[in-house]
Amino acid sequence: MTQPQAKPRAKLTGADYMAQTPPSHRGVRYQLIEGELIAMAGPNEPHQVFIGQLYIRVTLQVEALGIGETRISPYDVAIDEHNTFQPDMLFVSNERRQIFDGHGVTGAPDLVVEVLSESTRRRDFNVKLPVYGRSGVREAWLADLRAATVAKYVGDGRAMTLAQVYGANDVLTSDAMPGVAVDLGPIFDRIRGAALPDN
Repeated sequence: MTQPQAKPRAKLTGADYMAQTPPSHRGVRYQLIEGELIAMAGPNEPHQVFIGQLYIRVTLQVEALGIGETRISPYDVAIDEHNTFQPDMLFVSNERRQIFDGHGVTGAPDLVVEVLSESTRRRDFNVKLPVYGRSGVREAWLADLRAATVAKYVGDGRAMTLAQVYGANDVLTSDAMPGVAVDLGPIFDRIRGAALPDN
């Protein structure tokens, strides 16, 4: 006797995401990843210090250069019908300003930043990075706080390719944000010696 096959779960859409995560429930952060609603753990102290310091340094330069807008999480990025991410930081160039929709971004930012954790590392590399690549993200920075590195990936509209890995004493530059350069030393100094939880 054959067992009945379970029906495949229907993929959720961006509209489902908005309906299931109203502002009153936004204390818990969610992402819609390939049609599945995923609850996100709260960021730890080193994560917050790193992304806060990076955001300040990048934003000051972006504003001085007048090349676009930056945002920091939590901020919805509706990449496509089945993927609404909350990258830790993003940049949208002046030429693509129309993707701001009043609630977040609809479409691919020029640049995204993800701070890796043990609980998100596999999904960030195996699922989110390919989605970013095929959706037109020009550049992705993946920060590994344990290794004190930032890996820069560049996109060609189909995939993301590793371009360079920057160490704790390097200056990070960006093709997506011409003229922006970030000295990583002072940022990693702020979190050096901090306990890095396994989340």
